[in-house]
Amino acid sequence: MDDPTKPIPDSDSGLPAAQDPRLAGPLAGIRVVDLSSYMTGPLTATTLADLGASVIKVEPPGGDGFRGFGHKVNGWSALWSSCNRGKRSIVLDLKAPDGLATLKQLLSDADVLVENWRPRVAASLGIGNKELDAVNPRLVHLSITGFGESGPLAHAPAYDSLIQGYTGMAKLQGADGAPAVAAYWVVDKVVAAFGAQAVLAALVQRGRTGRGSHVSLPMLDVTAYFNFSDMAQHRSFVGDKTPWKTPFDPVVRTADGHLIVTPVNGGQLSRTLKALGRKDLKDQMLAMTNHGEMIDFFYRHLNEILSTQPTAHWIAFFAPHDVPVAPVMSLEEHLIDPQVEHNRIYHELPSHAGAPLRSPRYPARFDGTLLAPAGAPPTVDGDADSLRAELAASHPSSPAGR
Repeated sequence: MDDPTKPIPDSDSGLPAAQDPRLAGPLAGIRVVDLSSYMTGPLTATTLADLGASVIKVEPPGGDGFRGFGHKVNGWSALWSSCNRGKRSIVLDLKAPDGLATLKQLLSDADVLVENWRPRVAASLGIGNKELDAVNPRLVHLSITGFGESGPLAHAPAYDSLIQGYTGMAKLQGADGAPAVAAYWVVDKVVAAFGAQAVLAALVQRGRTGRGSHVSLPMLDVTAYFNFSDMAQHRSFVGDKTPWKTPFDPVVRTADGHLIVTPVNGGQLSRTLKALGRKDLKDQMLAMTNHGEMIDFFYRHLNEILSTQPTAHWIAFFAPHDVPVAPVMSLEEHLIDPQVEHNRIYHELPSHAGAPLRSPRYPARFDGTLLAPAGAPPTVDGDADSLRAELAASHPSSPAGR
């Protein structure tokens, strides 16, 4: 007889069907209260939801201001929806006694609090570390800041592009001497990933000590940590003053577009030239002592050779030789790529926008289990009644239970 708890394989991909993370996720049973806005904190909380946590989004009167940002469909921000799916929403005025009291009741049963206010804002509202410890000593409090709890920039505004400027990113990724910021909010997304990682570490620590903790996570520190290993190679060893070398461009012209060719070692370079029948180029490269000149020489000739045939020809041509190549896909092409579809990366969730919300699932598999995205984004205050009913049942003397 079949095991009813075993996921049913998807008939198209052969992979098991994606499971509800609230049942099958490693964080099932963990409760998170999300007080944050913009991207860093909300995406941290959504990541925890995708891993199975139950997340309550507390919004201010009128709703989270970030709901109005970015591209919209029928009034729904795609950006906000992606960063806040899988949560329940309740509106609380934290400057009002009843609102603050209700928040404290929510926190008394929670495992994690996520906020990304500037330093001392939480304390000014009456939910500083001492107050939180009195409410729930097992609470993990993640506080995402721009620059830290103290120091000359502690109270300065902090956004993705500003952190790119402070950490050398904008300077080093510019072209022709002009700095440039990344086209996407790479800093905010990396901070969110580290936010989830820090929460998980704190939960492990709580399992050992029995107590929660305050986790302070500055965007500046995260970005420096994330970028350093490759971006700062020429500053890794103290005293090294080598000038920055712009990385080589692996995008090569073809007859109908472009191809990314990235041989990263001598063997792959050799196989690329051998496949093309250009031993003469290999001999010339071996005679060069400057690695940068050798790479420039390689790509200059590769652009000339590959421009004679279309992209599809070269992908098929290089495959038997194990040469690392990839097409330059559009986003539309990526979404329907056979490997993407096989991996079942994207799922469609119901939404209030009049169209399903496309969402990626959490990328890791746990014992082969695929976790579906946590759920649809909530309406403003859409779960207030059910949340207040839960509080009334578990805390009869709370404002929600009166």
